[in-house]
Amino acid sequence: MVALKLSAFGGEQPLIKPRLLPDTAAKEAIDVRLVNGALGPVNKPTKKATVANKDHKTIYRHLGTWLSWAGHVHAAPGPVAQDRLYFTGDGAPKVRIGGVNYPLKVPRPSARLTTSKTGTGSGDIQSRLYVYTFVTSFGEESAPAPASAIVTWRPGQTITLSDFQAAPAGRSITRQRIYRSQTGTTGTSFFLIADRAASTADFVDNVAVDAFQEPLKTASWSEPPDGLSGLIAMPNGMMAAFEGKNVYFCEPWHPHAWPEKYIMQVDSEVVGLAAVGGILVVMTKAHPYLMSGGRPDAMRSEKLERSYPCINARSIVDLGYTVCYASHAGLVSVGIDGSVALLTESLFSVEDWRALSPTTVLGGQLHGQYVLFYDTLHPDTGERDVGAMFLNTAGQPYIVRTSAKAAACYFDVAENVLYFKEAGSVIVLQFDPPAGVPSTLHWRSKEFWLTAPVSLGAILVDAAPDISEEQIAAIKAEIDRIVSENADLLAGGALDGELNACPLNHFALNGDALQPVPRLADFASVTIAVYADGELLQVLTRTGKIMRLKAGRKARCWEVGVSASREIEQIVVASSVEELKGIV
Repeated sequence: MVALKLSAFGGEQPLIKPRLLPDTAAKEAIDVRLVNGALGPVNKPTKKATVANKDHKTIYRHLGTWLSWAGHVHAAPGPVAQDRLYFTGDGAPKVRIGGVNYPLKVPRPSARLTTSKTGTGSGDIQSRLYVYTFVTSFGEESAPAPASAIVTWRPGQTITLSDFQAAPAGRSITRQRIYRSQTGTTGTSFFLIADRAASTADFVDNVAVDAFQEPLKTASWSEPPDGLSGLIAMPNGMMAAFEGKNVYFCEPWHPHAWPEKYIMQVDSEVVGLAAVGGILVVMTKAHPYLMSGGRPDAMRSEKLERSYPCINARSIVDLGYTVCYASHAGLVSVGIDGSVALLTESLFSVEDWRALSPTTVLGGQLHGQYVLFYDTLHPDTGERDVGAMFLNTAGQPYIVRTSAKAAACYFDVAENVLYFKEAGSVIVLQFDPPAGVPSTLHWRSKEFWLTAPVSLGAILVDAAPDISEEQIAAIKAEIDRIVSENADLLAGGALDGELNACPLNHFALNGDALQPVPRLADFASVTIAVYADGELLQVLTRTGKIMRLKAGRKARCWEVGVSASREIEQIVVASSVEELKGIV
C-alpha cells in the first residue's frame, strides 16, 4: 500500500533538497496563508490612500494623514501630546505639530544679558546673575543664554536687564522666561522671576528677594545635533537616536532636549535602533548592543559578543519579541535576553542569501512574521528579480513568497495592518485585507521518493466550501472597478496598444492597457497538478470527490501542485480508490 496524505501545510525551506523536506513542506509556496493548518490564499492588496511622490521611500500614517519622504525617515509620536510627530532622516530633526513641520531644536539665546544698576541702597550686599530662555507656543523651553556678568545689589537698588535677543523665526517662539540667581545653604541656583511675551524690551527687576518661583531646569539641555538619526520612542517619556558612535537620549517628556550628559558611546558606528519594552537594541557595523534603564541617566550598556554587523538600516524590524536585521550572513534576531540567532541559517546558504542583495532589502512585518521585500539585479543576465517573502521564525523556519512588490512599507501596530507602496507609484496598498478579493495561491509539495516505481491511481482534494458572502461582495466590487477603469481608458483612447507605443515586453503580444475582467466562477475553481518523476502526469479540477489518475504510469518520485483561490484542507493520493477510502 502506497499513499500520500498532505495536510497541515507548510512553506518553503529552500536550503533543503526537495526530496529531504518534511512531508508538509513545499517546493513552492506563493501567495498562501498558513495560519490554521489549511492552505489558503491571501487576499489581493487594496488601495487605501495616495502619497505626494511616486519615488518616496518612506511612508507613514499619522492621525489619519499619510506622509512620505524621499529618504529613510524614522518617525515616532512623541510622549507629550499625540498630535506631535517627531522624525529624523529628512535633514535636521523635526517635529510635526498641527500639520506644520518645525525644526526639533528650540534655539537658545546666544548672547548674555547686559545689566545696569540704579540707586544707592542699603543693607547686605548680594551678588546676582541673570539668564533667560525662549519658550514656544507649544510649551517647549530652550536652554538658557550664557549668564550675565555678576552684579552686586543692595536693597533699594534697581537692576535693569537689556540686550534681549529677538525670537528666532520658524519655531513659534512666543515667550521669554527670566531667571535670577539665588544663593542658599546648598549653593547657588537660578530661579524664575518673570514669564513674559517674547520681546527685545528691557526688563526692570523689582521682584522681591523672596518672590522667586521654580528653579531653572533646562541648564543642561542641549539642542539635538543636525545629524541625529534613527529616532525611536521608548517607555517613561524617553526617545533615543544616534549620530556616529554616539547613542543619544532625550530629556524624559521633553523630546526637543538632548542633554550631552546622557550620551552613550559604542565601539562601532551605529546603523539603527529598536526598542523592545524598556530595552534598546543598538545595531552597529560590528556587534549589537543592549541598553537598558528606566531613565537616561541610569542606562547600562551590554555588548553582545556576536559579530553580526547590520548592513542595512531599512532591514531593521521590531517584531515585538525580538529585533531582526540583515547581516552579510543572513537575517539576525536579537532578543531582549541577549540571545543572538541567525534566523535564515536553515533556509539559505550564505551565497543564496547574498543573491537577494541584503544591503538593499526592505523589512516589514505582519502576524509576527518578518516580511522581506527585495529588488535584485542579476549581474550576469541584467534581469531584475522583484518580490517579497514572509519568514516564519517560530518553530520550524520556512518562507512563503508573495507577488507583492514594495519600495516603502508601514506597519500599523494598533490595527495589525501592513501597508506598502510599489516603486514608481503614489498608491498606498493594504496587504491581505480582510474580506478582500482572494488571490490565486500556488503550492507544490516536496518530492516524495518511493523505494520502487509504483502507480498511484486515485486522488482526493478536500477544499473549503464556496467563497464567503463577504468575498463575493468584494469580488463584485473589484469587477465593477475594473469595468469602470477600462471604460475610462477606452473613452480616452489611452490603450498604448499601437506598434512602438510601449517598450518591448511591456504588454503581452497584442496586449494593451485594459485590465482583464475576472468572472465570479474563477474564484471557486481549483487546479491540481500531479507529477511523476518530474513530468506532469495529469491536471484535475474537481474537489470533494475521489478522482482516478491515469493508469499505467509508474514512478518513484511523486509531487502534487495546487492553484486555487479558496482554502484547501487536505490532499490524499493512493494506489487505488479502495486504498484511498481506507485512509480518508
